[in-house]
Amino acid sequence: MCHSDYQNELLELMAREVLLLILSDIRESNFFALMVDEGTDVSNKELMSVCLRYIERAKLRAFEKFCGFYEIPNIASSTIVKTITDSLTRFNLSLEKLRGQTYDGASNMLGKKSGVAKQIRTLQPKALETHCHGYSLNLAVKGTTQECKLL
Repeated sequence: MCHSDYQNELLELMAREVLLLILSDIRESNFFALMVDEGTDVSNKELMSVCLRYIERAKLRAFEKFCGFYEIPNIASSTIVKTITDSLTRFNLSLEKLRGQTYDGASNMLGKKSGVAKQIRTLQPKALETHCHGYSLNLAVKGTTQECKLL
């Protein structure tokens, strides 16, 4: 049981169990929002993270849950949309219950003609898109700290 293969398998089984519990809560809440970001890791692989936001109906509390990283071949909007729809299918979540989508300000994500938000909105018109406030805050803090270094 000390071999890394056994440990990795055990961690994977525990992660699946946690994800199943999260998805069960999301299904009970009826509606959810999607938060997606993409980036490159240190080995130069394109990765996409998926988080879901939902409201617990009993106590009206909001939750944001990380649901996974996905390696993608490129950051084209069509690739990201396909990965999103595939992951929602695997999660057994219907696009009919999607009510919001949040992305960074990159043109492949929020582009008005063919961005991810536009393509998802075509599939589900009720899924309103917004710029990620956390990302905006991160950019503001980064800019401020860089200006302070110059002084």
